[in-house]
Amino acid sequence: MQHQTEAEQHGQTRGRDAVIQCIAAQHPDCWYVAYTEARKETVAQVNLERQRFLVYLPLYKMIRKRSAPTEAGPVETFEPMFPRYLFFRPSSQQQSISTVRSTRGVLSVVRFGADIAQVQPETIASIRELEEHRKNADLSSGATLRPGSPVRINGHAFSGLEGLVHSISAQRIVVLMEILGRQTKVKVRRTAIESA
Repeated sequence: MQHQTEAEQHGQTRGRDAVIQCIAAQHPDCWYVAYTEARKETVAQVNLERQRFLVYLPLYKMIRKRSAPTEAGPVETFEPMFPRYLFFRPSSQQQSISTVRSTRGVLSVVRFGADIAQVQPETIASIRELEEHRKNADLSSGATLRPGSPVRINGHAFSGLEGLVHSISAQRIVVLMEILGRQTKVKVRRTAIESA
C-alpha cells in the first residue's frame, strides 16, 4: 500500500485548483452548486457573499401551522427550495472557485465524477421565475378552509371539478369528490384548490 507524501498531496490540490480556475474562466456565465451542511444554507450564503461570490439560494413559500395552540392561524415561511444546496458563481473571471469548499457552511462543490456540475443561466432564470410565482401566490386561501368547505380544483388532473374538504394537512388537502358515481378521496396540493 503506497502512501502519498505531503508534497504530492499539495501538488495534486494545486493542480485541481488550477483546473477549477480554468473551468470557471471558460464558462463565466455558468453557475455552480454548493452542497451545504444541514440547515446551514444561509450561513454558507453569507460566507460566500463575503468572499464576493454571486450567490443564489432559491426559497419556497409555505404555510405552516403555528406551534403554539394559543396563536391564531397559520404563518407563511420561506424554506430552501433545494435543501442543502445553493448556486454560486465567481464575480469576475479572475476569481477562483477553489475556496468554496473550505467556506464555512459548505461541505463540497457538486461534481459528476471528476467534472464540476455547471448550471446554465437559463435554468437559473427558470428557477427564479418559479420562485417569484410561488412568492406572489396566495397560499392563505387554503388556510380558511375547514372540513366540509366546498372547493374547486385547479392545475390538477381533476381541474375544474368541485368537492368538499375532507381533511387538511400542512402540505395537502384531501377533497371528497364524486367520481363515476362513487365518493372518492383525492389528495391535492394546497395551491391547487380554491373556494367554490
